[in-house]
Amino acid sequence: MIADAEKYRAEDEKVALRIQARNALESYVYNLRNTLQDENKINVDDKRKLEDVIKKAITWLENNQEAEMEEYEYKQKSIEETANPIMVD
Repeated sequence: MIADAEKYRAEDEKVALRIQARNALESYVYNLRNTLQDENKINVDDKRKLEDVIKKAITWLENNQEAEMEEYEYKQKSIEETANPIMVD
Protein backbone atom coordinates (compact mmCIF):
# COMPACT_ATOMS: atom_id res chain seq x y z
CA MET A 1 0.00 0.00 0.00
CA ILE A 2 2.86 2.40 0.78
CA ALA A 3 4.48 1.54 -2.54
CA ASP A 4 1.24 2.42 -4.34
CA ALA A 5 1.01 5.70 -2.46
CA GLU A 6 4.58 6.57 -3.44
CA LYS A 7 3.86 5.66 -7.06
CA TYR A 8 0.74 7.81 -7.19
CA ARG A 9 2.47 10.69 -5.44
CA ALA A 10 5.22 10.67 -8.05
CA GLU A 11 2.63 10.57 -10.84
CA ASP A 12 0.68 13.41 -9.21
CA GLU A 13 3.84 15.51 -8.96
CA LYS A 14 4.62 14.87 -12.63
CA VAL A 15 1.11 15.92 -13.64
CA ALA A 16 1.32 19.04 -11.46
CA LEU A 17 4.64 20.04 -13.07
CA ARG A 18 3.19 19.46 -16.54
CA ILE A 19 0.19 21.63 -15.75
CA GLN A 20 2.43 24.31 -14.26
CA ALA A 21 4.57 24.34 -17.42
CA ARG A 22 1.48 24.57 -19.63
CA ASN A 23 0.07 27.43 -17.57
CA ALA A 24 3.40 29.26 -17.72
CA LEU A 25 3.53 28.95 -21.51
CA GLU A 26 -0.09 29.96 -21.92
CA SER A 27 0.35 32.96 -19.65
CA TYR A 28 3.52 34.03 -21.45
CA VAL A 29 1.87 33.82 -24.88
CA TYR A 30 -1.23 35.77 -23.88
CA ASN A 31 0.80 38.40 -22.01
CA LEU A 32 3.02 38.76 -25.06
CA ARG A 33 -0.04 39.20 -27.27
CA ASN A 34 -1.49 41.85 -24.95
CA THR A 35 1.83 43.68 -24.75
CA LEU A 36 2.16 43.61 -28.51
CA GLN A 37 -1.30 45.12 -28.93
CA ASP A 38 -0.38 47.97 -26.59
CA GLU A 39 3.11 48.53 -28.02
CA ASN A 40 3.45 51.22 -30.71
CA LYS A 41 7.24 51.27 -30.92
CA ILE A 42 7.68 47.91 -32.67
CA ASN A 43 8.29 48.08 -36.40
CA VAL A 44 5.77 46.46 -38.72
CA ASP A 45 7.94 43.48 -39.71
CA ASP A 46 8.77 42.58 -36.12
CA LYS A 47 5.13 42.99 -35.12
CA ARG A 48 4.03 40.61 -37.89
CA LYS A 49 6.71 38.12 -36.87
CA LEU A 50 5.51 38.17 -33.26
CA GLU A 51 1.85 37.95 -34.26
CA ASP A 52 2.70 34.85 -36.32
CA VAL A 53 4.64 33.28 -33.43
CA ILE A 54 1.76 34.00 -31.04
CA LYS A 55 -0.85 32.58 -33.42
CA LYS A 56 1.20 29.41 -33.92
CA ALA A 57 1.76 29.07 -30.17
CA ILE A 58 -1.95 29.36 -29.40
CA THR A 59 -2.75 26.77 -32.06
CA TRP A 60 -0.03 24.50 -30.68
CA LEU A 61 -1.46 24.84 -27.16
CA GLU A 62 -4.95 23.98 -28.41
CA ASN A 63 -3.66 20.91 -30.26
CA ASN A 64 -1.28 19.69 -27.55
CA GLN A 65 -3.35 19.73 -24.38
CA GLU A 66 -1.57 16.65 -23.04
CA ALA A 67 2.02 17.51 -23.99
CA GLU A 68 4.81 16.70 -21.57
CA MET A 69 6.34 19.34 -19.30
CA GLU A 70 9.54 19.39 -21.37
CA GLU A 71 7.57 20.11 -24.55
CA TYR A 72 5.88 23.12 -22.95
CA GLU A 73 9.21 24.40 -21.64
CA TYR A 74 10.90 23.92 -25.02
CA LYS A 75 8.06 25.74 -26.78
CA GLN A 76 8.28 28.66 -24.36
CA LYS A 77 12.06 28.96 -24.79
CA SER A 78 11.61 28.89 -28.55
CA ILE A 79 9.09 31.73 -28.40
CA GLU A 80 11.28 33.72 -26.00
CA GLU A 81 14.22 33.44 -28.42
CA THR A 82 12.11 35.21 -31.04
CA ALA A 83 10.26 37.65 -28.80
CA ASN A 84 12.90 38.83 -26.34
CA PRO A 85 15.21 40.58 -28.82
CA ILE A 86 12.24 42.39 -30.34
CA MET A 87 10.64 43.39 -27.05
CA VAL A 88 13.94 44.61 -25.55
CA ASP A 89 14.70 47.02 -28.40
